[in-house]
Amino acid sequence: MTERKRSFIASLPKMTVLLVFFPVAIVMEFMGIHGMPIFIVAALGILGTVTLIGKATEEMALYAGPLWGGLLNATFGNVTELIIALFALSKGPELYPIVLGSIVGSIIGNLLLVLGAAMVVGGVRHSIQKVSRTSASMNVSMLWVCLIAMSVPSFVAMAGYLNVAEFKEFATDKFLGEISIVASIILLSLYLLMLLFSFKTHKFLLMPDKETHEKPEWSKMTAMILLFVATAIVAYLSEVFVGSIEYMKHHNTIQVSDMFIGVIIVAVVGNAAEGSVAIWVARQNKMELAFQIAMGSCLQVALMVAPVLVLASALMGDLMPLAFDPFMLMALGAATVVASSALTDGETNWLEGATFLAVYIFFALVFWFHP
Repeated sequence: MTERKRSFIASLPKMTVLLVFFPVAIVMEFMGIHGMPIFIVAALGILGTVTLIGKATEEMALYAGPLWGGLLNATFGNVTELIIALFALSKGPELYPIVLGSIVGSIIGNLLLVLGAAMVVGGVRHSIQKVSRTSASMNVSMLWVCLIAMSVPSFVAMAGYLNVAEFKEFATDKFLGEISIVASIILLSLYLLMLLFSFKTHKFLLMPDKETHEKPEWSKMTAMILLFVATAIVAYLSEVFVGSIEYMKHHNTIQVSDMFIGVIIVAVVGNAAEGSVAIWVARQNKMELAFQIAMGSCLQVALMVAPVLVLASALMGDLMPLAFDPFMLMALGAATVVASSALTDGETNWLEGATFLAVYIFFALVFWFHP
């Protein structure tokens, strides 16, 4: 083995070894093995694949700079989430609760779990870490807008379920569908405006004070090829993963709620890539990059992934309304409040990170016990 090949293998993340489950999943599907065994194998294969995606996007970030690097990490981190959700949508309304749960889980997972863990790990080694106050303030404002846009359809749906006035037929049909589509279009428009603000008109405000000049371990071409190969692999594994969930639901072989599957399991599997990268760079005292990755991914799910899924479901012929369970809505509200109070001063520490993690753990247990 040449020195170059040994160096490349050494640069791969340790969790990439989980890619061995990719051929295992192919064999199990060919043999007709269903249910929990292939669910676990597909989940482990996805974790290995998204770890490779995370490393490839980290390498691309070194060529692109911190702002574009954060966007690349968020985008390719959310590719897994989007692919899993699209396959779930294609199975019909039965899996819509899991899709909605994965949206909420991705938002609170990135905001509370990933950013909280990054703040703890980074804060243990560096007492105070700084992020751009302008970036923090803008992102928190966007979080509030997303919460408002997601709350209104949810309240309309709740009124329908409670039979408030004459909402029952009306709310769960035409009005709920229309308001979900309007909210989706507005959120997508805001996403495009945020990109324009961040990368064109106000780029100078969001650049970190100190730029590092770390040397990439891979060539740009190597990183790009592995990025797209890994994305193709995760697309296949996502189909297997969703198929196993559908099988277990039909045969009543899984004893946890749809809410826990969507909010915790699917979201954690789908967001492992950017999570590991954000925590690692925070440990290296690159809190600005960690913040851009976690918050960028969180907002990208709310402003881009969620609306795209709503509009895609409409094109598939059975619209998924942007209406969340009250507990999901409470989790989104709690995450937004915690982020608002902790991030706008432009400084982070390990205790603030611990509060983020405490809120996430609390709601994870709520979803676990939810009937």
